[in-house]
Amino acid sequence: MSDAPGIALVTGAAGGIGRAVVERLVRDGMRVGALDVNAEGLVALAADRPDVLALTADVTDEDEIRAAFEALRGQWGEPDVVVNVAGYFARHRVPDLSRSEWDRFLAVNATGPFLVCREALPAMIAAGAGCIVNIASTAGLQGGRDRAAYCAAKGALVQLTRSLAIDHGPDGVRINAVAPGLIDTEMADWIRHDPAALAGFEASLPAGRMGTVEEVADTVAYLVSPAATYVMGATVAVDGGSSA
Repeated sequence: MSDAPGIALVTGAAGGIGRAVVERLVRDGMRVGALDVNAEGLVALAADRPDVLALTADVTDEDEIRAAFEALRGQWGEPDVVVNVAGYFARHRVPDLSRSEWDRFLAVNATGPFLVCREALPAMIAAGAGCIVNIASTAGLQGGRDRAAYCAAKGALVQLTRSLAIDHGPDGVRINAVAPGLIDTEMADWIRHDPAALAGFEASLPAGRMGTVEEVADTVAYLVSPAATYVMGATVAVDGGSSA
């Protein structure tokens, strides 16, 4: 493990929450391996940023994940921080959901973080230090209309986070999750382009508005900082009060 400010790996890094997390960690002085299937988006993100390494990989492919870690290790060393942002969302109802689509929800939202954590943990355990943050969702804390598979997958990620924290907190590795609510990204297009529905939802929130990617990134930055050394196995809702 490198000394502070350290090295991070962020999945789903080419846009939305992932890009905001990369930019925030770089501002905090970290060198960041930015991992995504979107090679073009990674090129744009890494341009003129010597502290960002573009890593094109699919989080559901363990060989690609291993190769991405090897590239990061070869460039800078083992990551001190891992942030699993890559996710997949679509509205659906179970009677209309194919097995392959169900598998995709689980593969991206649960299996991907498992594969990344499995690759990162041995070095963190050996060093007696490290931080992992999994980007879950309020859908992993409560049910939702037309999103049963997404809720199931994000619920699995919440429980993976809790169990890993129990197993590896004694090894010096802090593992937590962030559960965003409705955040202003492409994943919220289902409601962003319906002004009446969006206005109704925002009116139901104590915050009265959608969240921003920067607000999620700020929470991640806190969880990986020395200010959060006693935060372990938590799932922090960043949802404008919707889960309240």
